[in-house]
Amino acid sequence: MNKKAVTILMFLLLLITVILPLQKIFASEQTQKIEQVKLRVAVEYTNHAASFYYAESKKMFQQAGIEIEEAKIYASGVAVAVAFTKEDFDAGYMCLVPAIFTYANGGVPLKIIAGTHKNGYALVVRSSKIKKLKDLESKGIKIANGPKGTSTDFLQMIMIRDKNLSAEKVLSNTVRMNTTKQLMALFAGKVDAIFVPEHFATLALAFPGIKTLLRSEDIWPDMQGSVLVVAERLLKSDPATVKKLYEINKISLKGINDNPRHAAVIIAEKLNINQEKIKIETKSPNSRIEVNSDIVLESIKNMNMTEEISVDEVQKVIDEMFELGYLSKSFKAEEIMASR
Repeated sequence: MNKKAVTILMFLLLLITVILPLQKIFASEQTQKIEQVKLRVAVEYTNHAASFYYAESKKMFQQAGIEIEEAKIYASGVAVAVAFTKEDFDAGYMCLVPAIFTYANGGVPLKIIAGTHKNGYALVVRSSKIKKLKDLESKGIKIANGPKGTSTDFLQMIMIRDKNLSAEKVLSNTVRMNTTKQLMALFAGKVDAIFVPEHFATLALAFPGIKTLLRSEDIWPDMQGSVLVVAERLLKSDPATVKKLYEINKISLKGINDNPRHAAVIIAEKLNINQEKIKIETKSPNSRIEVNSDIVLESIKNMNMTEEISVDEVQKVIDEMFELGYLSKSFKAEEIMASR
């Protein structure tokens, strides 16, 4: 071996044993010095936001370089949407209908980056009073539903139209209240039916004499339920973080689907930790909204936990909302959806 060959060999050995390892160390040190991105997140207090609760418990945000500076929990997706109009949130987990309503009517610049589930709403009734849909028209029947603009209110209007019910009779029997109060009113015998999201629909079935009369998939098969949204400014200023949020949601949902029983334990714990906040928000200090993992597991089975969301499906919801008078004007779904 000549002198030149020996020199080249020595350099290669130095490169392999010293220089490359040092580069890795320096790269690692630089990575550690990067300050985590701080985000404020609004989350609904339902199993619809399961992907957030699961990801938070598994420290997925932290591992991705995201610090959840504040996670505010709200009683419903509508409350999350309202919060977006009043406070400076970076991301939110809310139902699709109020997200569209807030964007179109409130002028809130938000963007949908992913779905969190499909289906996940139900009409739950006292079986001694209501045996079929037509009974919802009967005098003396009381149906509790959320405020105008909630997903359950939207579904009730579609149900009335598509199941050939009398809008005048059903709506005259309908009283408006938040989900927690609906549950307590059903339990106390003050109403005969409630139209609620999961996990509240499954929780209601723990009461004696209660049954499910109709699920959202009976009204709108595979309807897009909730979505993960971000403020438009975050999408423009930090698309890399938005991409991380999308990936965390996707991985979290996969974890839930792969081991739903384990996920149910985690989500039940998170919901129970936050229940006092909801009792204060809804002024329902005596509400019985604690859940166990069996209720959460059954609730998960009543939803299609997926990040998949299509422009066509969102457009259908927009068109129906406009047709039913929820929107002052229609618009293209691409306006509210972030492209990937």
